[in-house]
Amino acid sequence: MHDTIQNFPSQFKSGLGSAKDFKLETKHDKIVVSGMGGSLLPAEIVLTLLETTKNKLEPNFWLNRSYDLPAGTSKKDLSICISWSGNTEETISSYEASLKLGMETVVITNGGKLAEQSKKNKNHLVLMDGGKTPPRLAVGYMTAGLLKVLGLENELNFDLDPSAQEKNGKELAEKIRVKTPVIYASYTWRYLAKLWKIFFNENSKIPAFWNYFPGLAHNELAGFTTSLRDFHHIFIVDKGDDPRQNKNIEAAIAIFNKLGYNYTIINTSSSGVKPLEKIFNNYVLGLWTSYYLGKSLGVDPENTRLIEEFKQLKK
Repeated sequence: MHDTIQNFPSQFKSGLGSAKDFKLETKHDKIVVSGMGGSLLPAEIVLTLLETTKNKLEPNFWLNRSYDLPAGTSKKDLSICISWSGNTEETISSYEASLKLGMETVVITNGGKLAEQSKKNKNHLVLMDGGKTPPRLAVGYMTAGLLKVLGLENELNFDLDPSAQEKNGKELAEKIRVKTPVIYASYTWRYLAKLWKIFFNENSKIPAFWNYFPGLAHNELAGFTTSLRDFHHIFIVDKGDDPRQNKNIEAAIAIFNKLGYNYTIINTSSSGVKPLEKIFNNYVLGLWTSYYLGKSLGVDPENTRLIEEFKQLKK
């Protein structure tokens, strides 16, 4: 996993190459992106990009995490089905629903049944060359492919140096140790908080929780009144965010400080200017942190045995 994180930026070029000949046939009313787990992370990253740049695509960019397509989907919409393995049950179901509805359909995958069906049905196929890379570590491939499909590939014009984040990740892992991470962000950067949560679950093999302001201040905050303080809070902050959001975070930090909780503040503004530059520097930092935390806990960061066992029990 160490080498995969270190070489992560190379995924962008590879992903763009896989989609180099892509061209949509028609214009669409909406874009519906279906996926699960690590395979939907690219769509959440792109949605964050669209929201922060106020892109005109944002209101009509829908995420689908289920077996069926969202209510209101029509054949005038574009269906994008992302499954790194190509065998994700829910995504295959959404893909089949797209065909039944007569939608123009795009498949982004590393192989499996979806690749086979896409070739057979002559859909748009963006076939990645990611080998055995796990989905959560293959986000660069998929995001680049998705951006190319949407005509937004120029957004990848930034520098990313994973080695610059490794020391910070290792130090944060040492701070967390055996505590349970709780990751908070503003609504704007909510999917970054979710990314971190997923990395702690899958790489460190520990429970972790995420939420975002302002909503959490109306309920979840009260849950820490009498806690045993076995938590480490991570606050993701961006100086360019809505000042009201940052005031929410500052107030929460003051409360946790008063109650004696451990916490870390991560400022996305210090890791770039462009939205995707901030996102992927944060992504890499989360990978390093969860990797070294997993190592310190004596687990294999790559193995996800329980998830695979769950999939087998469903068959």
